[in-house]
This record gives sequence, C-alpha cells and structure tokens, in this order.
Amino acid sequence: EQAEKFQVCPFEFALDLSVWADGIICDYNYVFDPNAHLKRFFADGGNNHYLFLVDEAHNLVERGREMYSASLYKEDVLEVKKIVKGKDKKLTRSLESMNKALLELKRECENYQILDSVSVLALKAMNLLTEMERYLEEQREQGRQDETEEEILQLFFALRSFLNIHDLLDKNYVIYSEMQSDGKFMVKLFCVNPAENLQNCLEQGNSTIFFSATLLPIQYYKSLLSVDQDDYAVYAESTFPAENRRVLLTDGVSTKYTSRGEEMYSRIAQYIGKTLDSREGNYMAFFPSYRLMEAVYEKFLELGKKSEVLLQSQYMDEEEREEFLKKFEKEQDGTLVAFCVMGGIFSEGIDLKEDRLIGVIIIGTGLPQVGEERELLSRYFNEKSGRGFEYAYLYPGMNKVLQAAGRVIRTEKDRGVIALLDERFNYSQYRKLFPREWHNCSKTSLNTIVQQVEDFWTDKA
Repeated sequence: EQAEKFQVCPFEFALDLSVWADGIICDYNYVFDPNAHLKRFFADGGNNHYLFLVDEAHNLVERGREMYSASLYKEDVLEVKKIVKGKDKKLTRSLESMNKALLELKRECENYQILDSVSVLALKAMNLLTEMERYLEEQREQGRQDETEEEILQLFFALRSFLNIHDLLDKNYVIYSEMQSDGKFMVKLFCVNPAENLQNCLEQGNSTIFFSATLLPIQYYKSLLSVDQDDYAVYAESTFPAENRRVLLTDGVSTKYTSRGEEMYSRIAQYIGKTLDSREGNYMAFFPSYRLMEAVYEKFLELGKKSEVLLQSQYMDEEEREEFLKKFEKEQDGTLVAFCVMGGIFSEGIDLKEDRLIGVIIIGTGLPQVGEERELLSRYFNEKSGRGFEYAYLYPGMNKVLQAAGRVIRTEKDRGVIALLDERFNYSQYRKLFPREWHNCSKTSLNTIVQQVEDFWTDKA
C-alpha cells in the first residue's frame, strides 16, 4: 500500500526495509540461488551473523538441483538469430557460431549423450553474451525497444546462467545433451548433488536448522543438504496420540506398470469406496499420476456411491484451488472425496484440522517416473554409494507418501485413517522408511477394511 501511495517499486522497497529487520521470511532462492540471492546480505561473502531456519527442508534437494543446474536450447538461439538478422551483423555472426557449435553436438546425439566437457560452448556463450549486451544497450540508447526484446533477454539470461553454472562444474555435475520429445535440442549442466553448492551458502551464516515432518531417511538428507560431517539430527517425537491414527496396509493392490489394467483400477476404486462406507466425512485419495487417477476415478463413479467427488485438474489456477479447498471447510452432511495427485498442490502445505479431513487413501509408492535424469541420478549414486535406486526413486517417492499422509493429522485432537494401497508397502525396504509413529499399522483386505475402520472409530467414540 505504501509503495502504491508513493509510486515506488514494492519489491525494492521491501529490500530496503529488510536491512532493518531482525527476521526475513522468503523463498529458498533469496538465499541459495546464484541468480537471485539477496546481494545486500550475501555480497562479499556476507557477515556470518545470520541464522538460517529452513522450513519444509525436504524440498530443498530438488530445488537445489534446479537452482544449480542450467540448460541451453538450440532453438532459442535460432529464434533470436531470426529476430536480429539484418539488424546487427556482429551479433548475427556470434549467434551463427553458437548455433553451429550446438548443431555439431546435436549430430552426435541420437537420444541423449553424456558429455565430458562443454568448454568450447562456454567460450562461444561468453562471446555471444558480450555481443548481446552491446546490442541491447544500443537499442535502448536509440529508443528501438520492441516486443521482441523479451525473447532476446530470455536467451541473454539463459546464457548468463549457463556461464555462472559452468564455473561451478565439479564431481557433483553431469553434463549431457538430449533430443527432447518436442523436437528441441538441449545441452544441460545437471547438478546431481547440490550439497557443496548449498554448503557454500550456509557458510555465510553462523548456523542452520533444517526442519520438516518428512526428513526420512535422515542420512539421505544429510548427504544432500550439507557436506559438514559434524551435522547432527534430532528426531522430535510426535505430540499427537498414536491411538488417534489408524494406518492400514492393503492386500491385493499394485500400481506397478505391469499390474495396471481395468481389473486393478476397479479394485482400487472398491477400496476407496469401502473406506468411505465405514464413516461419513471428508476424504482425499492421492495417486502417483493424473493418468492413474483418472482411470480409477471412472471406475469409482461406476460404483454409484452417494458421495460428492472432486477431481484435481492439471492446470488449476489460484481461484480454482481455493474453491476446491473451500469444499472441505464448509459444514456438510454426507461424504466428500477428492481425487488428487501425490506431490501436487494438495498433498503439501494444506491444513484441514479436526473433522475437515478424516481419511487419506494413498495409491502407490510415489516413485518418480523413469526418465533420463532419474537414470543419471541412479547411476551417479550407484557409483558413489551403491544406492542409486534409493536416492533416485525410493526416497523421493516415499517422501511424497509421507507428505500426503500428513494431511490427515494436524493437531492433538485430530483423528483419522491412512490407507496405503500398494503391495510394496509391506516390503521391509519401504516399511523401514515409515515414521516411528506408524509402528502399530495393521493389514487389511477388501473383506475386512470396513469392519477395521468402523472399529477404529468405535474405539475412539
């Protein structure tokens, strides 16, 4: 309001005020991102007087990889070349040189290829960045800015980021090129282990506390969030009564690709239906993908249950999200069930207390889809520790499961059921990642789930 009143930039105004503040609440990137961190605080190495409190720290691993990686697309170079052709010969020549270097890499790449070095590309990027800076400055001086400047600036920032990250390349990086499914050709500097880069930022403060309800297994997070061997961890016991939660491991369900089909979708739908039959109230069912969610949703509708059903869509805006959650906030008779995606906007950070949510049904183990980058992570950590599958798939997947499960118990008074639908939850590899509070989980089947859930609510009545 004050920025609007005095017609100043609200962001710059907030930055000016921040130097007077004892505490600053901000996104990770203002501390850790080399392109966005607050220079007022971290230029020249900072003053080491800061205490960093990092909330939802389980998210910092993937965010760290993202912040310390950089990519270049051949198509972006060509697009800018079309814009400036005939306007500036020197810049056009520099763009042609960069395009040629990318073209050579493209010819060598069938699907994706690991590269030993991109120093030639970095040199050309440096020359191109200089020419672009000159061109943009001249355009401004001559008052020739137009709508195409945005595209030129996007490439300018991509080149700058690429060069900044190129300076950081070490044993924690994999460089690769890839022909993407949309036909674009990319070269990426991929930070597989962000720990050292994060540590460099942490050293600008005097201490850091990472906290989250789902930092399991702790050694995984310790190895990826910091390189300091003296770091220690505290497992804070839950203050929520264990008897307020019932964790059920179901029988006869698998979300493995080889097991998927109409029969399995029907079985999952029946499990959801029977859980809802046990007690009226609000429920959420979390799925590993939109495709599986939609397939089970169709089967659930065929059951003809007398319940209101919500379906998360892939491109919900802020208003649609709020409307979705409002359904859980209002008093209502009967049963409401929302079909949602694990790792999405409704599986983290929402707070539905008391009877606003009485049950969560989690379908699948949340393992990320197999892809080039996941396989690169798997190979890297296999070579490093022999735990490639765990670091690339198992631990990130189970974190999504734990986050989704965490929606149902938010206070000491909350009560609810967590149903885990996948045979793999019975395997020791997965069970050992359960929080201590789940020690009393029990097995169930389609024939027994209604009675078991009813017994839970009767015991607590």
